[in-house]
Order: sequence, then C-alpha cells, then structure tokens
Amino acid sequence: MDFQSAGIVVSAAILIATLVVLIWQVKIQLETLRKEAYRRCQSDYSSIIRLFVERQELQKIYDELDKKSEGNGLKHWSGYSSVDKTLYNYLELNYELFERVYLLRKEKWVDPETWDQWNEWLKWLAKHPLFADVQNDNRGLFDRDFQEHVDRVLVETR
Repeated sequence: MDFQSAGIVVSAAILIATLVVLIWQVKIQLETLRKEAYRRCQSDYSSIIRLFVERQELQKIYDELDKKSEGNGLKHWSGYSSVDKTLYNYLELNYELFERVYLLRKEKWVDPETWDQWNEWLKWLAKHPLFADVQNDNRGLFDRDFQEHVDRVLVETR
C-alpha cells in the first residue's frame, strides 16, 4: 500500500471515529434534555401543590373530586379537617421533593451521605399519620422504586 492510500484509510478512520463520537454526544445531550424537561414538570407539580398549602380555598378542588370519585380517589380526604387538608398537601409537597432527590440518587448525582440525610428526614415525616395516606393516595403516580422505598420506610417507622 502506498502512502496516498494509507493516508486515505487513516483519514477515513478518523472521520468515522469523529462521527461516532458526535453521535454519542448528541444521544447524551438528548437524554439530558429529556430528563431536564421531566424535572421542570416535577417542579411545576411542586408549585401547584404549594398553592394548595398557601391558598386553602383551592382544597375545594379535592373536595369536589372526592365526591365524584365514588371511593376511588383520596381515601380519607372527606374526613379531614381543614388543618389536616393543609397538612396533607404539605406532606405531599415533601413527598414529591423526596422523589426528586431519590431519582437523583439513582442517577448517582446525589452522594450516599447526602441521601442518608434526606432519607432521615423522610423517615421523620413518615411518622406522621397522614404521610401513609399521601403514599397510598399517590400509588402508581410516582416512580415505582421510590414508592417501594417509602413502603419500607413506613414499615420501619410504625
């Protein structure tokens, strides 16, 4: 093989390697964008739940939904006092935050020591009687692994 042919082969190999790296980087960037978009949705959800805590008149939404759900909605909502409804929404806001931190831990973006601190806070809040209702009412709406973790925490704290 002469030098010109060898140069063409080397150039082609470099071009192919460059394309492979670029494709790989684009895939990583797209995955990052998808995750960030979902995190924005989670943040928006938190803002909505925060409104339930700040503006108690919005709890009427859950009151109406509970009446129309025929027992398939929020299991104990209609029996809660106004204070309990606010506490429930506060706990739900924390629950959603815990899920976000849990997902970051799964992706190894939160180190084990930091997760342990969050988990201690989760265990502490899980002792409140309404926390189990938040878990049960939200079953299937959050990450399955996270909800299984919360199930274990609830068993430990009872």
